[in-house]
Amino acid sequence: MKRYIFAMLGVAGTLLADAPSLEVDRYGQYTGEDWPGKVTCDEQLRAEAAREWPLIRDAGFDPARFDRFGGRLDAGDFEATGRFRKKKIDGRWWLITPEGHRCFIIGCDAVGYREGGYSSPLKEPDGSARQGFLELPDLKRVPDGISGGKVNFLAANLEKKYGPGYYEKSKEVNRRRLIAWGFNSTAKWGWGETFGLPYVEDWTFRTVKRLPRRRIDIYDPGFAAAAGKEVAALTARRRDDPMLIAYSTENENGWEARDVNELAAAEPAVASKQALVDFLIRRRGEAEAAELFRVSGGRGAMLENRQRIALPAEDVADFITEASRHYHRIVRELFRRYDPGHLWFGASHCRGQSDEWIYAAAEFTDAVMLNEYDLYAQWSTGLMPRLRELDNPVFLTEFSFVCDRRGLRPYNSVSTVRDQRSRGLAYRHYTERMAANPLCIGFGYFIFFDQPVMMRSLPVGESFNFGLVDGTDRPYDEMIAEVMKSNVRLEAVHAGREEPFRLEKPAALLFSRMRGQLLAGILPGTVSEYVTTDSSNAAEYFGGCPLRLKIDERRLSADGADGGRCPVGTFHAGDNSRFGEVKADVYFWFRHRGKDLNDYYELEGSPDGRNFTRLPLRFELVRRSEFDHYVMCNAEPVPADMRYLRIVLKAPVLRESWSNQIAGITVER
Repeated sequence: MKRYIFAMLGVAGTLLADAPSLEVDRYGQYTGEDWPGKVTCDEQLRAEAAREWPLIRDAGFDPARFDRFGGRLDAGDFEATGRFRKKKIDGRWWLITPEGHRCFIIGCDAVGYREGGYSSPLKEPDGSARQGFLELPDLKRVPDGISGGKVNFLAANLEKKYGPGYYEKSKEVNRRRLIAWGFNSTAKWGWGETFGLPYVEDWTFRTVKRLPRRRIDIYDPGFAAAAGKEVAALTARRRDDPMLIAYSTENENGWEARDVNELAAAEPAVASKQALVDFLIRRRGEAEAAELFRVSGGRGAMLENRQRIALPAEDVADFITEASRHYHRIVRELFRRYDPGHLWFGASHCRGQSDEWIYAAAEFTDAVMLNEYDLYAQWSTGLMPRLRELDNPVFLTEFSFVCDRRGLRPYNSVSTVRDQRSRGLAYRHYTERMAANPLCIGFGYFIFFDQPVMMRSLPVGESFNFGLVDGTDRPYDEMIAEVMKSNVRLEAVHAGREEPFRLEKPAALLFSRMRGQLLAGILPGTVSEYVTTDSSNAAEYFGGCPLRLKIDERRLSADGADGGRCPVGTFHAGDNSRFGEVKADVYFWFRHRGKDLNDYYELEGSPDGRNFTRLPLRFELVRRSEFDHYVMCNAEPVPADMRYLRIVLKAPVLRESWSNQIAGITVER
């Protein structure tokens, strides 16, 4: 008989089978759940508008305390250049407004309802009509309710709420909301010039040659010319706008190790592959470089190679550094040529990109932009020692915390919280701790509205409770009440005048409904707080498994949990019972290929559940891919007196950023 310690696949499958099919009403609301205040008629929306407007209609920057850009009048006067600039004051980085006043950016991304991520596809990938829409918007009343093959229920709700002038009215409402809530910027994707607030202009190059996963072929001889035409056109529209904080380019599009290894297998004509081969020849000589490619011959043979290879880590890291410098040097010079008065922040970097790409970018950009959806901010915190050496400011351009309610999915294990107040508390814990960093010049919360229940793209798309405001244009009051408490303090925290708000036990916020159900059923016995559930990309990477357990090893190292060791879970076999075979599916990141899994995992047994003894393990490779799949087994029979078993995860070195996933562990009686 088999007993399930981690019945990952089975429990997740049951949960999905029991859930109602995805369906939304005429307001884009999930039909499988009710909640207080759920919209049932247009009159309800109009009543909400009438209630809220008197509370925000007078919102604006107090002219006795702030300039029109949100700069503080009582924090000193500095040179007014007519543009935003950066300045280090008393060891801390700040932005200086066009009128010469110190400013800490408190922003929100994607404020306008026309942002593409607020719409859902009307057709399946195979072209068939999607099911689940009970009623679509009336295009005679709301022309932009359907466009580009997508439906925007948010637009339809705004028309129901504000009437025919909903476009302009919603912009004015959102501007006053932001100021009333303590924000001073629309950050990225807000088209800030239409809201009268400072903004960052984010741009994606349209005409440059691309590699897999949107990566730019940065060594293409035509790259500078193509990018230059786009920068010239972009800056012609924006260079006279004092509300523009900075330009940014290519969101979350930095290189990582797998890009380089795949580049080695690209077609010979790919310019970046040619640059890689030339780099390896310079570094190792032609003969040794050819050995890496497992070919006989010189440069030509290496270029003809179409097999993916795993290059030495040090070569990959150094090539990424060189490539990043090449790319950022070119783009920096383009912005200096066409708009020298404004800042250029480069790209928004995210977890998974090579650290080397980010550090090299910092040498050329006016700030380092980081996206991190993690209550603990583990990844960005790990970057800070090197960024302090480089002494470049940091702008946190995306972060968020969500609930798995109202048909919206959990996001990831360290961003999904219990309720709306917890979202606000998570915001406070995250922003104030990061604001205390002397490098930090501000934030951009992602995003203003919730994503649609029916997802923003297919077959796998986002449908998360990211918003300050829901899909029917109603603010999350409990969350915003907490957000406002921090927004009025962030400038003082950054200046060092006030201590940052910190949750004593931030992990207590992370027990979402889904996580509570899973962990109660999956992990009987002792469970570390470092073990969480994660749904992000699981279906794509883990053979259709919709959820997985995630053990964050970096946080283990940083916090020193159990001396750097994490007991994943303890299973009690029962009196006078005997374990047979223990099996665990382990997914191991390709970048750690060649390492001994015994350095990461232990199997332990105990007669009493307190004193544990290490048991021998063996690992069997099932499938080699981006995430190598192993089966972890006991190498010898488990002794009869071992009535308790547990998997122990041992932490790697601090600077490594990766996770192990345990999809299912069974015990056979």
